[in-house]
Amino acid sequence: MKILLLTILIILLFINTIGAHTYESLGIDDAQKQENNVMIANESVLPVINISTRNNTELILSREIYTDCVVDVLNVEDNLKLQEKSASIKLRGNSSSFYGDVKKVMANQVPYRIKFDEKINVLGLHHGEKFKDWVLLKTEGDVIRNDIAFRMGRIIFGDKYYVSDSKFVKLYINDTFKGIYLLVEQNEIDKKKVNVSVPEKNYNGTDIGYYFEIDNYYNENPGKYFIYDYGGVTIKDIRGVERKLAQVEFTVKSDFYCQEQLDFIGNYTTNVFSILYHAIEKGEYKTMDENYNLVNSTFTSAEETISAVLDIESAVNMYLLYEIVHDNDVGEGSFFFAIDFSRKSKIQKLQMVSPWDFNWTYGDSPRRYWAAAFCEASFAKRMGDRSNPWFILLGKEEWFHELVSKKWESLSSSIRAEVINEKNHLIDNINDISLVGKNVMDGVDSIDNWLNKRFNWIDEAFVPGQSVSVIPVEKEPIVINPITIRPVVTEPVVTVPVVTEPVVTEPIITEPVVTKPVVSEPVVTEPVVSEKPNIKYLTFDKLM
Repeated sequence: MKILLLTILIILLFINTIGAHTYESLGIDDAQKQENNVMIANESVLPVINISTRNNTELILSREIYTDCVVDVLNVEDNLKLQEKSASIKLRGNSSSFYGDVKKVMANQVPYRIKFDEKINVLGLHHGEKFKDWVLLKTEGDVIRNDIAFRMGRIIFGDKYYVSDSKFVKLYINDTFKGIYLLVEQNEIDKKKVNVSVPEKNYNGTDIGYYFEIDNYYNENPGKYFIYDYGGVTIKDIRGVERKLAQVEFTVKSDFYCQEQLDFIGNYTTNVFSILYHAIEKGEYKTMDENYNLVNSTFTSAEETISAVLDIESAVNMYLLYEIVHDNDVGEGSFFFAIDFSRKSKIQKLQMVSPWDFNWTYGDSPRRYWAAAFCEASFAKRMGDRSNPWFILLGKEEWFHELVSKKWESLSSSIRAEVINEKNHLIDNINDISLVGKNVMDGVDSIDNWLNKRFNWIDEAFVPGQSVSVIPVEKEPIVINPITIRPVVTEPVVTVPVVTEPVVTEPIITEPVVTKPVVSEPVVTEPVVSEKPNIKYLTFDKLM
């Protein structure tokens, strides 16, 4: 038996080796590639990823079809270097990859997904864990938009929950510089990421793991989505705005094999939301029976009722992160849930997981509720209502607000420090970072300033023991800088000496008459400094 297993392993290894991509199999000159890699590494500060396709020229243009490639990782410690690793690559994303428009893809930066032939670690991310799939996100002009959100997310969620690791790299494709990218992980089911069970092929039971997403691109996945209108209810948010909830679409990302499974997770999700709604809006405490139908419960509070079906800690974490960054897509896209109904389930309550996609963040006023509130009516008219009803309901609850406040109090110093660390990291690597554009640090400073104002407001809004009804003023304080009048210095007045010509009748020489120069003293007025304005919430030491 052992001999048979060994033989099978050898055969599989041989097959895998035969199918692996190499410089040679892709028609790439090995010596020239090594020479190019040395040159690229020598001119870089950041880690380098150099991806080589067939003949060192094949373009990567598809969002659906992978292109064969090999991957080199350069300019790092020896234990992190990768050479000639067999993989395949494709475009990823929707609007970020211009929906696959070839002309725009060729003319602009686009994100990529790399799939290695075998599990491998890249740049030590995720504590050195190995995975097949990795993602390269393009960076915008401000560079840090996604990375700082991931950094804050990792602090907020801690090691108990998965949040993608991240690292800046210089990306080359076929030895041509493509830009500064952010290497991140692929959100997926894995014991080290979203740990839900994977059903055996063609298994039709509903007792499986589910990983699904609020997804505005749901129609690209026919047969894998369900739609929910939130019961057509109208609710009021934390700011007093009342609105009917808009329809939402969910795409199931995990494997399933029948309509019954899709219907099951759809019904379960809508029932969980219904439990939230009835508990918070109606004071009616529901639960689910053994067949997952809604029934009355014996619970006596909204907190107890909701905690029975929703992983509250995950909701607190996700809400705090989204309230900080103000993501306009909070209720419309890239918002993930997970639950596992298998016998060995690790996620037994609905969990908010794997935060992702922070391209539409850090805008508008830093001094108001965003995640817990409806988006502006004018915004909804132009872009659709992208509010998150889960947060709108939970955000009004005293017990939930208290949990968020305690979380913020315990982590605010670490989060503020991480923003500083991020900026220092960019400065340390400015020779490469400046390749994004000569004004790249202006964009970084803009986000940095916005976040510091945001942190100051959150300090006021989320105070342990303070009622959720105490809402800090939303208007930004008017900062009046002390007015300094510079001293007025008059130039000294100097009278030019008058020299009379001597009158010579006889050899008499008169001494020249020299008038003494008159020098006026400079007139210096004292600087007038206005007193600090007495404005509530004004904190000169914190405003940046």
